[in-house]
Formats: sequence, structure tokens, C-alpha cells
Amino acid sequence: MLFQLRDLNEREQQTMKDAPIWVGILIGCADGAMVPQELARIEEVIKTKTFSEHNDVHYLYTELANNDLNNKINTLFGQLTGTAEEKGKLASDKLSELNAIFEKMNPTYAKQFRESLHSLAVEVAKAAGGVFGIGRINHEERELIDLPMINEL
Repeated sequence: MLFQLRDLNEREQQTMKDAPIWVGILIGCADGAMVPQELARIEEVIKTKTFSEHNDVHYLYTELANNDLNNKINTLFGQLTGTAEEKGKLASDKLSELNAIFEKMNPTYAKQFRESLHSLAVEVAKAAGGVFGIGRINHEERELIDLPMINEL
């Protein structure tokens, strides 16, 4: 178990571990359809964060990356039904559960994790669209990359 998650119950721990994937799904569905590049980008960014995060957050990403990440992403996404908008709404609801969880955690870690999720959202938003890197983040994604469903810490 990750040190920072030790005071959380099993459901809360799982919510924390799934949060990066939910962020990716939220952003991927924002423009009406999740494209394969966005699903692949979720995995890429999570794996990159195992060594690019310079705080305790990298341990969560490492655990996630070392436990059949591709299957986990496809399983969570595959469980969703309905339109992209409905899938995005479910992802948003899942992410809003972090607000209550963060209240139970070390505030520094919670803030670092939220910031990390934001940077993940930006990277997934850049995965599809745009020409030569211009306009890659569309309007719908731009409205969500700040993760308004998760309170600022």
C-alpha cells in the first residue's frame, strides 16, 4: 500500500488509483469521441509520470503503471455506455469523489496530486487534433483541463 493512502479505506484508495485514468477519459470524451490516440496517450503520460514527478505522487503512478495499465484503461473505458457526453459526465462524477478524499489526506500530497492530474489532462488534450501543434486543445477540452469538479487546494 502507498504510504500516503494508508488512512483511506479500500474504495477511496481505488478512487485515487483510478483518478488518472478518469482524467484521461474525461478529456478524451470532451470533444464528442474518444480516439485511439487519446487512450494510448493516457497510458504514455501515466508511465512518464513514474519518473517525471518529483514528489511522492510518482509512487501512485508507478503502482498504476506496474499493474497491467493498458488493461485497466481499457476495462474502465469499456465499462462505460452511452454517448461521449455521458461517459465524460461519469468520469467527472468519479473525479468529484476526490474532494472528500483529499480532506482526509496530507494537504501537501493532495495538492501535488491535483496538480499532477491537471498536467495529465493537458497532455491527453494534446493527443489529438490541431495542425503542427496549433489549436491542439479544443474549446471543450480547454473547459475541462483545469478539472473544475475537483476543488482547488
